[in-house]
Amino acid sequence: MPLAAGAPRSTAEAPQPPSLPLGADPPAVAEPLVGTFSATIRTWDTSVTAVRMDQAEAMHDLLSAGLGWKSSGHCVDADRRTCTSLDDIRYGTLMQAIDLKRSSGCPIIVTGGTEKGHAGGYFSHRNGFKVDIAHNACVDSYITKTYRFWKVRGDGADLYRPPPAPGPPSDPDVYADEPTHWDILFH
Repeated sequence: MPLAAGAPRSTAEAPQPPSLPLGADPPAVAEPLVGTFSATIRTWDTSVTAVRMDQAEAMHDLLSAGLGWKSSGHCVDADRRTCTSLDDIRYGTLMQAIDLKRSSGCPIIVTGGTEKGHAGGYFSHRNGFKVDIAHNACVDSYITKTYRFWKVRGDGADLYRPPPAPGPPSDPDVYADEPTHWDILFH
């Protein structure tokens, strides 16, 4: 299933020009042709952020959105530390990772998900709230210029958060700059 149940999706497709007979010249046009294109616009249903996805659904949505996936153990088993699992990830977490790719225009490669080996707690990898993404110059620049430096975590990682949004206070996302990747908490 490409999007979680109830997630709206719309597809708009421009009409295709008629075919010309073999060997025929195209008709003269007073104005230059702009061309045709197909566009798919996907949105996600924010009312189902807490819905859990299985590995197949999450991987399909991740790859369909143009994100990459990498596992040091070349596996997806959530019970093995060397795997990169998306099993039981929150729908909202995955969609926010996809939104990060869309808003930044950067290549995003997920290197950590719900597998064993991460710190515990309620807002943890295992509980589907966090993903790790590989460093690259584009995403590093985007995060450090778009989000505000907040503080240094106990392990030395610089933490970045979005500026406060108007309205009632909410828990902001946190981007932790670890040596080999970004450790991202999506609320």
